[in-house]
Amino acid sequence: MYAYLRLLWMRGKHLFTKPKQFDPRQQHVWLMRPGLNDIDLYPEVNNGRHFVLFDLARYQLAMKIGLFRWVRTTRSAFVVAGSTIRYRHRLLPWRRTEIQTQLVGMDDRFFYFQHKTLQRNKTCSVALVRTGVRRKGVVPPTEVMEGIGMPLKPFMEPWVEEWNAWDDRQAGVN
Repeated sequence: MYAYLRLLWMRGKHLFTKPKQFDPRQQHVWLMRPGLNDIDLYPEVNNGRHFVLFDLARYQLAMKIGLFRWVRTTRSAFVVAGSTIRYRHRLLPWRRTEIQTQLVGMDDRFFYFQHKTLQRNKTCSVALVRTGVRRKGVVPPTEVMEGIGMPLKPFMEPWVEEWNAWDDRQAGVN
């Protein structure tokens, strides 16, 4: 089951707050504690649940900078277009967890976010997620950022460029 209660709580918390000036390239931190809905039989956070937590961390960042509001008013939608993850240590329930989110690239179609989960100063997982905004087709990230009053030129970390090229080769995209 998707984390609807967390999403509603997050949404309610941000409903009446104004967007904050925040450098979109700065690291955003979301503190949380995984619960019973997040674990599998072992008991640790389910591998797929890491991606749900990363979605929620991006939603929180989007709410913080006014992007969530912009997406709603323009009748757009967030999409995920690719991802890679590495699991390093078990993510255990009830422990304080830090999810770090950072924009590490942006091109003419997509945003690229790096996510890290940490418990007790140990990196438990690291992921790169390619995301976009759609409204009758892809909305260029520069248009999205201008729409929220945070103009940003395309940029990309070198390792993200390498990942993007590798991913395109795997998909047969030229």
